[in-house]
Amino acid sequence: MGCCASTPQDQPSSRSTNTTNKLTKKNVQTRVQNWHSTGIVSLRDCSLTRIPLEPIASLVEMMQTKDNKIKTIDVTNNRIAEIPISVFVDIGKSVQRLILGKNTLKSLDTFFVHLKQLKVLDAHANAIETVDWRLLTKHCTKLKSLNLRGNKLKEVNLEELGKMEMLEDVDVSENGRLDRLGRSAESSSSSTPNATPTATPSEEKDRENEEKWRSLTSFAATKCNLLSIPDSFLPPKIKTILLDDNPRLLGLPRDLFQNCPLLQRVSAHRCPAMESKSIETMNGYSEFLEKVHQSNDKKIKVGVLLGSRYGDDGFDRKMMGDERLDGLKS
Repeated sequence: MGCCASTPQDQPSSRSTNTTNKLTKKNVQTRVQNWHSTGIVSLRDCSLTRIPLEPIASLVEMMQTKDNKIKTIDVTNNRIAEIPISVFVDIGKSVQRLILGKNTLKSLDTFFVHLKQLKVLDAHANAIETVDWRLLTKHCTKLKSLNLRGNKLKEVNLEELGKMEMLEDVDVSENGRLDRLGRSAESSSSSTPNATPTATPSEEKDRENEEKWRSLTSFAATKCNLLSIPDSFLPPKIKTILLDDNPRLLGLPRDLFQNCPLLQRVSAHRCPAMESKSIETMNGYSEFLEKVHQSNDKKIKVGVLLGSRYGDDGFDRKMMGDERLDGLKS
């Protein structure tokens, strides 16, 4: 744990193209051979408006004679607006990394059915409004990293994503229209279908939380328009939660500090609707502060370690109009 910028600034402001990297009739065969030998279909910076099916067909023919597998498809920085399902019919079964960043995609849907081995899905900086969360959850069961930063999402279905047992990292930051993280999941926590008759409501809730988000360690939703985070969002292995620049966000899941024992960093800068008093009174907050204090060699006396100020606990008091917690800093 240490101090670092709470909102990474690693995205270029404009989309650039590399005219020397275009796919042509002269170089297509050489490139297909390279794809086959490396297992990486690289179409970055090719000024494409669609994924060319002809080279993919040639690649499939090569794969039939040799046992090479395609593990990565990268079409970063083009003008691709749609991904036809036919692209993945023959090569999708071995693909582990799909990089779609900096295109003009508006949706992610049917092609998920052919990506059974997918581990990384990066579709940052597109114009994505909808994702078929059910298809993603059903077919991409090995997914570990999901990057949808910088799109036009209005909602993210936490109920579906929570079923993905191997998912470790989720970034939905910079979706300015995003105000909902799925339906409010409180009702599901009180109606577990397979709960035993003797289980108490608390035991049922604990069991359901254990069955969701089994591997998630990092969740980022900065620069959105979130109103709330469902109280059922309690990933047991979560370490980092970034929520900066959500002006209407009212609070955090009430049992976050108590039920997420590995939590190390929370950032909620520039969330003026969130009152620091509501954070102070959350279950397990004082214990969380003490735990992080001890783990930082007595140099920091606050518990959330993001922001430009060393020892900042992640809650912007100036925006909240509340300076009471400043005394915790050394």
